[in-house]
Amino acid sequence: MLRLENISIGYNGQEIAAQQQAIELNKGQFIALLGTNGSGKSTLLRAVTTGAHLLKGTCSLEGKNTTMLSDNERATTIAVVLTSKEINPLLTVKELMAISRAPYTSFTGKVNDVDKQIIAETMETFTCADLQNRRLETLSDGQLQRVLVARAIVQDTPYIFMDEPSSHLDINHKASLLANLATFCKQKNKTIIYASHELEIALALSDAVISIDRGQIAYNIVEEFIKSNMLNNMFPSKYVSFENGKAVYNFK
Repeated sequence: MLRLENISIGYNGQEIAAQQQAIELNKGQFIALLGTNGSGKSTLLRAVTTGAHLLKGTCSLEGKNTTMLSDNERATTIAVVLTSKEINPLLTVKELMAISRAPYTSFTGKVNDVDKQIIAETMETFTCADLQNRRLETLSDGQLQRVLVARAIVQDTPYIFMDEPSSHLDINHKASLLANLATFCKQKNKTIIYASHELEIALALSDAVISIDRGQIAYNIVEEFIKSNMLNNMFPSKYVSFENGKAVYNFK
């Protein structure tokens, strides 16, 4: 179980968002993190996974504060896909995937048949098998994004946090990637929390929503979130409104 209790996030002591009620998330949930640009979505993901920018409160996994996890515990419990891409561009895709299995390999660092099967199946599911011998520096932004998502899946942790996993992708790949992640959650009993601006796709696929609106962090199941009309409050605009979770555009 992931539990967020009385958390406040921000920079240099300046709060940008806070939680009013505790949030408990069980395994097997696909959860969208929604909010406007600058609302604190990326900051919240970093606070939960590393403790960075956490001003107060606690984030715990299976009853243990995430800031107290050892390196090995963290590597086998949490996988992340962040917007910053701090990776060696000279690695091939296959090499990057093998490195992601490091928490489970022996001291030799060599992948075994089980590791190879997990890597192969994941790359096939997330449409990057044909890229396995390419160096990361040769990939387009969209190709690299699919590879980084696959890398997090290959790490095989119970909790996965993703910041805009569908960024740089065309509409077809956005839909297929998020649909595959939602299916993966259910089949493997994983918990995925992902920040996204793909509002309609997110609401169609997700089990619940963590929202950040005007400094307030809240949790609702998708049906409750849609009924609350919160989208219109979060994204007020004369050009777009939301009805039953779907965008209605007005350009006249």
